[in-house]
Amino acid sequence: MKKLLLLLCVCASFVSVSAAGLNYDFESGSDDWSGRGDGQITLSSEQKHGGQQSLFVSGRTANWHGAELSSSYFQGGKKYKFSVYVFVTQNANMNLSLQYSENGNASYPCVEQKEVYAYSWTELKGEMILPDDVVDVKPYLQSSNETLSFFFDDFTCEEVVEELVEHPEAPLKDYFSSYFKIGTAATQGEITPMNNKKLILHHFNSVTPGNELKPDCLLDQQASIESGDNINPQVKLPGSTRAVLKFCEDNGLPIRGHVFVWHSQTPDWFFNEGFQSNGASVSKEIMNQRMENYIKNVVELVVSEFPNLEIYAWDVVNEAFLDNGNLRQPGSNYVTDGTSRWSEIYGDNSFIFKAFEYARKYVPRQCKLYYNDYNEYIDAKRDAIYSLVSSLFAQSLCDGVGMQSHLSTSFPSASLYRAAVEKFASIGCDIQVTELDITLADGADFNKQAQMYKDLFDIYREYKEKISLVAVWGTNDETSWRTEGKPLLFSEYKPKVAYDRIVEGMEITTDLNLVESNMEKRCFSQVAKDGMLQFYCEGRFDFEIFDLSGRSLLKGEATGPTTLDLSALKDTVYLVSFKREGNENVVEKVVRE
Repeated sequence: MKKLLLLLCVCASFVSVSAAGLNYDFESGSDDWSGRGDGQITLSSEQKHGGQQSLFVSGRTANWHGAELSSSYFQGGKKYKFSVYVFVTQNANMNLSLQYSENGNASYPCVEQKEVYAYSWTELKGEMILPDDVVDVKPYLQSSNETLSFFFDDFTCEEVVEELVEHPEAPLKDYFSSYFKIGTAATQGEITPMNNKKLILHHFNSVTPGNELKPDCLLDQQASIESGDNINPQVKLPGSTRAVLKFCEDNGLPIRGHVFVWHSQTPDWFFNEGFQSNGASVSKEIMNQRMENYIKNVVELVVSEFPNLEIYAWDVVNEAFLDNGNLRQPGSNYVTDGTSRWSEIYGDNSFIFKAFEYARKYVPRQCKLYYNDYNEYIDAKRDAIYSLVSSLFAQSLCDGVGMQSHLSTSFPSASLYRAAVEKFASIGCDIQVTELDITLADGADFNKQAQMYKDLFDIYREYKEKISLVAVWGTNDETSWRTEGKPLLFSEYKPKVAYDRIVEGMEITTDLNLVESNMEKRCFSQVAKDGMLQFYCEGRFDFEIFDLSGRSLLKGEATGPTTLDLSALKDTVYLVSFKREGNENVVEKVVRE
């Protein structure tokens, strides 16, 4: 839900470049610094943070104009620490950012942005991990005040080297393999550090891209305008999205798509005539066509560029309700927090039904669709979600409820949360716990947090026939969007007491136990070996085999235990679907080897 951006910088004007990093103090010149846009830089003794000189930036005519550093110091995949001091003669918002190119796509992540006060030196600082394939890295300074002139001094940047953390603890995904998937959310910044990669691969078997599949990340305003087609928004896959999807594809990690339709992180121009920032709102009829084309374009782009990526779930609509159970009020979320352009254009919840109709039409066949929301245990909101999903599920448009589960140690109680699980389970649909975290509140310690995690996982295991995923929102406390509340199962890549409590008394599922567990399902398949796939199913059943894009390759029917010859298929990962009469369809992943 939130972005984590970490950066480190150090520079020198008198330029000191060493193993310790960069250090620019501007005592002997401006060295590798230059103006950005119309920005002009000059050495000045009028103001200085240290020594006798600083750099003065003037002539700016746009907010991105300023000063930038060109240096060959930076390398992809490494973490850097940045610091610079700025001085202004009027209060202003200042920004230290990076520009770099990744796979031909430009990115501009922010190191730190803050309000600075006149006539005092203010430090901008932060850490950032560069993606693996970046080139042309340039730190730069700018201000939202387009004509502001400013001074800066003592710019430093150094590499931060982290010791690799080993994981002697057993994987969470193994403890719960006979219950449900164990997932996490990850942004590009979280799949770049080696320690985070190791943590994800060790413990989790599902990944939700944190920001990388949200509308504001994928929509391309300029291309949409230039296309001249008022109903067909254009989309792109930026470097951050490609990095997360490639990591998952390369490591065989299934993903949850998140999200098609949301009041937040969806640019206002998407709802305006001609895709213009200041255009009038389009009609409901135009928005229907835009929504369908957006969903179609996103799915087709992702599936075509990542054909071996398993997308097993997608949040279609996110957070449509207020806590009182009503739809969000009309308006721009960028103007009034919490309001919705979807509500503004449609005036009712019909956009939700349209979104699921279009998603069902275009997502891969094996991909299940969810309505996702937070505070889902509050009575009025719970009942609104229940009513909506019941209707969608009855029309075969929606497969389940996504319970975000952003909680604290003080609220909700386990009994209130259980009531929501029980009510959603009564629909007959699937349940996925999609964004679990529990912040410390009211002086609580990690023991109280651990007990709450245990209480929840006891509920999840009790409803294992209805719950297919439990995912935490993030990997470590340090990178969580709620980092001050230390809400997750790991800190500094190591398990907290909550990890110990949720696996207390459990055993790792062995192959024999897995077969026994599968037998309870009455229908399952075994991994293909030597080109053969074995089905274990009572009575007559239908089967169908798909590639990960959802394309059907083979189908038929059989009775009782059956061996299927897959020798005509290449060695890769497939999805096998089988169903007994009167039973829910079962979808499993198999490897032809």
